[in-house]
Amino acid sequence: MPDLNYNNPEVTAEMLKVTNFWLNDIGIDGFRVDAAKHLIEEGDKVENTPATHEWLKGFYTAYKRQNPQAYTVGEVYGAGSSIVKSYTGNQLDQVFNFEMASGFIGGASGGSNSGINSALKFSLQDMPDFNFATFLTNHDQNRVISVFNGELGKAKVAATMLLTSPGTPFIYYGEEIGMSGVKPDEDIRSPMQWSNQANAGFTVGRPWRMPNKDYTFVNVSAQQSDPESLFNHYRALIALRHEHPALRSEKINLLSTNNPGVYAVLRTSENEIILVIVNLTGETVSDYALTLEEGVLTKSSYRAESLFGGGQAEGLNGNGGFSSYKPFEMLSPYGSYIIQLIP
Repeated sequence: MPDLNYNNPEVTAEMLKVTNFWLNDIGIDGFRVDAAKHLIEEGDKVENTPATHEWLKGFYTAYKRQNPQAYTVGEVYGAGSSIVKSYTGNQLDQVFNFEMASGFIGGASGGSNSGINSALKFSLQDMPDFNFATFLTNHDQNRVISVFNGELGKAKVAATMLLTSPGTPFIYYGEEIGMSGVKPDEDIRSPMQWSNQANAGFTVGRPWRMPNKDYTFVNVSAQQSDPESLFNHYRALIALRHEHPALRSEKINLLSTNNPGVYAVLRTSENEIILVIVNLTGETVSDYALTLEEGVLTKSSYRAESLFGGGQAEGLNGNGGFSSYKPFEMLSPYGSYIIQLIP
C-alpha cells in the first residue's frame, strides 16, 4: 500500500482526480478509506494526527462537490465511539466502530451480554445518534465462524445483534453462509462459495486461491432452500430491518435482563416499538426478567406480536416502563426473538 505524501498539494490534486474518475466516469457510489488514521505523520505521532483530520476535511468537501450523494466509510482500526466521533461530520460520512464489533463477537463467543452492553453504553454516551458503520469481522480478521469454532448458533446470534442495532451494518462476503478461514490473509479472502460445483462455482478457470474444502456443503446454493440455514437467518433479519423503521433508527434502550446470558434492547421510532431478545448461551433459559426504567412507553398496555423467533409472546402492562416482563417462559438455546409492541 503506497505511503503518499499528502502534505504535497500536487499529491492531493492527483488523488482528487482519482476520486472524480471513479465517482463520475465510472459511477460508483463512494469509497472505503483504509487505515484512515495513518494518512499523515507528525513527528513521532503516526496516527490520528491534526494534519490527518485537516486533510480529510478537504477531502470531504471535494468529493461531496464532485458528487453530493457520494458516501465514504473510514477504517480506523480499533476505534470506539469516541474516536469515531472525531472523524465524522465533516471528514468521512461514517467510520467503522470496532468497539461494537468486539461487543457482538464477544457476546456471542462468551455467552455474556457484558461486552455488547458496555459498547452500547459508550455509544449512547459518546455518539447517541449512532452515526457509524457496524460489522462483525473484516478482511483483516479471522472469519466469524472460525472464531466461533464452527458453532452455527453463535454465528446466528451475532448476526441478530448486528442487524437489529443502530448504525449502518456491513457484512463481509461469505459471512452470511458461514465461510471459514483463519490467517494468513489469503485464507480469509478466498473465493465466494456459490455452489458445490468445481471451484465453488466462483469461476470455470483456476482461481487465484482454491476454495475451502467445506465448499461442497457450505455454499449459497445449498443454504437457499434450507429455512434453518445461516443464509436465510441473514435474509430474514435484513428483510425485517427494511420493513420496520424502528430497527433502522438511532433510538435504542438497553434493558436489564437479570441474566448475563440474555441480551435485550428496545428499538423505537416515531410509530414503532420493537423488542429484541437474544439468548447468548447454548442452554435453554427460563430465569430472566426484562426491566425498563426509562419513560419510553406512553401507553399502559401493549399487545406483543412475534416478528421473528416464533411462538406467541405475552403482552405487556406498564406505565412508562416495565419490570419482570417475560414475553416467553423459555428462551431456546441461541434463540433470537423480535417482538413488536402494539398499543
